[in-house]
Amino acid sequence: MTTNKKQSDSEQSAITTEPSPVQMFKPTRRWWHWHEPGASKEEKWLIFKLDAAILTYTCLTFFVKYLDQTNVTNAYVSGMKEDLDLHGNQLNWLTTYFNIGIIIGAPFSTIMLTFIKPRWWLPACTMAWSLLVLGMHKAETAKTLYILRFFTGLCESGAMPGSFYLIGSWYRKSEISRRTTLFWFSSVSGQMLSGYIQAGLYRNMNGSLGLAAWRWLFILDFLISVPVVILGLIICPDEPKAKKLWWMSEDEKQRCIERMADEGRDAEGSHWDRALIKQVLRSWQLYAFCLAWGFLELTCGVNLQRWMTLWIKSLRIDGKPKYSTEKVNAIPTVVGCTGLFWMLLSALIADSYQNRALPLCILGCVQLFSYIVLLVWPNSEAFIMAAYYLASAYSALSPLISAWLNSSCGGKKQLRALTTGLMVSIGYAVETVAQQEMFPISQAPKFKQTHGYAFGIGWIAVMIVWCSICLPLLERHFSARQMKSRG
Repeated sequence: MTTNKKQSDSEQSAITTEPSPVQMFKPTRRWWHWHEPGASKEEKWLIFKLDAAILTYTCLTFFVKYLDQTNVTNAYVSGMKEDLDLHGNQLNWLTTYFNIGIIIGAPFSTIMLTFIKPRWWLPACTMAWSLLVLGMHKAETAKTLYILRFFTGLCESGAMPGSFYLIGSWYRKSEISRRTTLFWFSSVSGQMLSGYIQAGLYRNMNGSLGLAAWRWLFILDFLISVPVVILGLIICPDEPKAKKLWWMSEDEKQRCIERMADEGRDAEGSHWDRALIKQVLRSWQLYAFCLAWGFLELTCGVNLQRWMTLWIKSLRIDGKPKYSTEKVNAIPTVVGCTGLFWMLLSALIADSYQNRALPLCILGCVQLFSYIVLLVWPNSEAFIMAAYYLASAYSALSPLISAWLNSSCGGKKQLRALTTGLMVSIGYAVETVAQQEMFPISQAPKFKQTHGYAFGIGWIAVMIVWCSICLPLLERHFSARQMKSRG
């Protein structure tokens, strides 16, 4: 009887909803506090060790993922287009084939984490896609790149949902937003560094050993990935109830299990069976968060740095390029810097107020304004550049939604795994079609004929309404119904 009551209390404590409008502006802790109020010295040390292992590995993995995902744009503007005679929308197709790999692989790869230990699965995927990236330096045709990009996407498909799953397995709900934001920092850093690396390679390595600078980019990206794979095999944990790793004591392992149990999040959970599959398919989270992610990806904000790169490359003075190839690669990386600012701001608001709907609404409005400016396309170069930088608010929306999903699913690890993988697949699927039809490279950077920015504006508005109004209402409704059913 006592055990059942304790379990019921834990499950009830796991039911969290977005705060009411009255509670929305009342912070639960100071914005500069990294730990929960009243955390003991031992608790802080444990969290430090979790951060040092989990965040270090997942951030480096995601950094490498985005480095390898976005490098084709930098290679494209640094000689690959001319060397391989690429034309029309072939850069779009390089993204499309990559996305198809992600779409197919994400749900499968994430579900595999409930069968295969993350410390083996995630580094293996990283090694596989890194070898494929290395193979790109030998490519001589667009068709070869298409094949390599597809399989790269297939292997990379587990990196994002797998990292979400790992973070959600070890951290409390109140700790997830800032960790997820740091995780997303690494993706923006990967995009930024790719530009800096290509600029440096173009200046110093172009022609070395008979290889163009863009070919050196793929080689260097592979070399950067190898230490991350080795690190993952050493420090990446599995789940709290799995075998203890070398960097954690037995008492600390037990405390991690208790931390999850305190919030009704069983670190072990059930195995896949017909009843569980039926329960997962009936859950509101599976559909609500997939819709939220789909609306976000339909804005195609993930391509902002690419659009800005192509715009910078198109600028002319007296018929000559205004910026050198090095600057064409470097200037758009500022989008990443502003994206980091928006991420930090949103994480502080979300964790301090225990509210994700509010920053989602604010940042959605910032992105909406910037798309309106890009739709109008003023004559001022400075105004357009500022609009691109403001539009980087998109970068902060993804960590907010993914952190919200992790919290909402609680201890249902299979629900969390399937929803995360399906969410990523749906996002890439809709973004693939949208970037091909509404944002083709042949129409860059204005996309006037396809009305790209007008299309994006419409979906930003839908995303704002869904995430700031509908999601909180759904969560509150189903949480209340769940509490009522338990008496």
